Amino acid sequence: MTRVVEFVNEYADLPRAAADELETPYPNATEILAWPGHLPIPDTDDLVATANATFQVFSSAQDGHAFQELNDLLQSARPLPVASESGLCWTVEARTEVLPAALATCILQWLLNHEQARLGTCHGAKCVDAYADASPAGKRRFCSSTCLNRHKVAAYRQRAKPNPGTERN
Repeated sequence: MTRVVEFVNEYADLPRAAADELETPYPNATEILAWPGHLPIPDTDDLVATANATFQVFSSAQDGHAFQELNDLLQSARPLPVASESGLCWTVEARTEVLPAALATCILQWLLNHEQARLGTCHGAKCVDAYADASPAGKRRFCSSTCLNRHKVAAYRQRAKPNPGTERN
């Protein structure tokens, strides 16, 4: 799931815009996704479109709509389960659907073991990165400790700021 989150945050438009990275070159998707060498990597436009569709699952989770968005993603990619002696695997009819299907089935597997409220987007002031909360408490609201610390510092500074009409000794 870590690779899914990283891919979404590096390729989806909203996280890139919030981080002011729209003009920054995209990182190597082959490395982020650990993409198998025998499959061609989709072009950048397809990577961005797939990341945007996947981001919707994360951004809708707090409203309780992650499964609806995930089902939309699964229906568009149409992965088919295939049972074998070694377990369950997934297949798709078209090579262009490999990445959307892989991301969707990864999120599906994750959601079978976690509540949808554990998916989300960062509550940081200038961040909307996706996250998947696998912590024991399940109370995560920030994508990283960096965003959490920025939030805490901003809150501290806001509290320390003198209010108009009050004197400071």
